[in-house]
Amino acid sequence: MKRHQVRLLILVALAVLVIIFRQQIYVRLPMAAVYRNQVRQTDVQVFINYSFDVLLEKDDQPGAYRTLVQGWSSMPGTPTELQCLRWVVCLTDASHASIIPMFVSGNEVYDPQVTMTKHEVSFVDGTGATIRVVFYEKK
Repeated sequence: MKRHQVRLLILVALAVLVIIFRQQIYVRLPMAAVYRNQVRQTDVQVFINYSFDVLLEKDDQPGAYRTLVQGWSSMPGTPTELQCLRWVVCLTDASHASIIPMFVSGNEVYDPQVTMTKHEVSFVDGTGATIRVVFYEKK
């Protein structure tokens, strides 16, 4: 086999894997913007998958977190299994990733008020703050 044939075979194999795992693969979206109570958060990385589900990752200490919002469940939470290539791509454990749901402290009932479109995602986190993720913010 020639070199270009091997490269083509590898490219086809990668394309097939991406198609099969498209719900589990979250790609970083560097042009996205995250707002917490209308204040832009510059230290939060945004990842999206094929269905525009959102993974937010803040890896700076203190206050590091990972939050996953999936359209099928509309319940924000922390993924239980997540493998990442730092700042590039992440892979969840399943198409419907397992999460530890977000809750509020006390006896309050948590209503995340999730809104998801192909342009933005918004929800209320466990502290009552409104989180808004805009995929392509115009500068």
